[in-house]
Amino acid sequence: MQIRKVAPASICSRIAFVLTLLLIFAAEPTNLAAQSLKPMVFAVSATDVSASPIFVAEHLGLFKEEGIDAKIVVIRSDIVMKGLVTGDVDFASSVSSVVKAAAIGAPVKTLINFFNGSFFYLVTKPDVININQLKGKTVAISRYGSATDFDARAALRHFNLDPGKDVQILAVGGGPTRIAALVSGRVDSAILNNIEKIPAEKAGMKSLLFTGQYLRQPVGGLGAGVQRIAEKREEIRRSLRAMYRALTVMKADRNRVKPVFEKRLDVRAENFDAIYDDAMRVFLPSGEIDLADLAALYEDARSQAPTAPAVPLASVVDYSILQEVRKSVR
Repeated sequence: MQIRKVAPASICSRIAFVLTLLLIFAAEPTNLAAQSLKPMVFAVSATDVSASPIFVAEHLGLFKEEGIDAKIVVIRSDIVMKGLVTGDVDFASSVSSVVKAAAIGAPVKTLINFFNGSFFYLVTKPDVININQLKGKTVAISRYGSATDFDARAALRHFNLDPGKDVQILAVGGGPTRIAALVSGRVDSAILNNIEKIPAEKAGMKSLLFTGQYLRQPVGGLGAGVQRIAEKREEIRRSLRAMYRALTVMKADRNRVKPVFEKRLDVRAENFDAIYDDAMRVFLPSGEIDLADLAALYEDARSQAPTAPAVPLASVVDYSILQEVRKSVR
């Protein structure tokens, strides 16, 4: 199945575009078997490792085996929350955004988690030997409040550097933009994931350290709107069953995962093992994350919305359907 990219200019047009996609999908020819499948929209923020279990489930036909016709669309994580609430989108893979929205009272929940840490590296100019050399210099992230931001700050603090004071953190945009900023010399370092770092290394940059080891946070998973969970519980159960089966395969058999990384994530065969091993370092085979690993995101969201209604940390997740699924998968 081809992944469709969504890039309208405004929130309303983005959601309208998703609806248009659904009409297009609905008009596609189907056979009798496909007509019985239940369509569910999966919004991913990028085609990267964080969403890889979704692509594994699709590639192996697990969604179809569970009676689900998965429609995978690419939408920015800060936009898709409205779609979850309105029901235009069934699932969002950016669970960090789901946690932050739920923390301030949005009617959304995290249903399954894929990883409890990032795949990011601190990539620097070639003359940097240790992180302390970045004092008085710059590090590029995607945007403030993102996983790249949290990873950068955690890594700097681990080495007793004060983020913002000792090292200037600059929000410059997506991976290609951060790579260009680093290679051109506009910044001294950048937070790049384990796929993005490869072209940076080829351009002479240095992967100084794996930042995913310094902070436990949710990376990848599925979140849904509370109303959608109530209205489509059976479809959500089937979707989570497919996802849990995909997690089981990913943990047990890298050879079945390799074609997905190569075709969906554009990972070269010679780079697969290193990227897969990075993912397994922070992999969550049970699909659940410790609540303590959500605390940083939760507290950040609450600090930025001091007048938001009180929301207990435990209420930002709902693993009840996942727990049912795990009992049924052997």
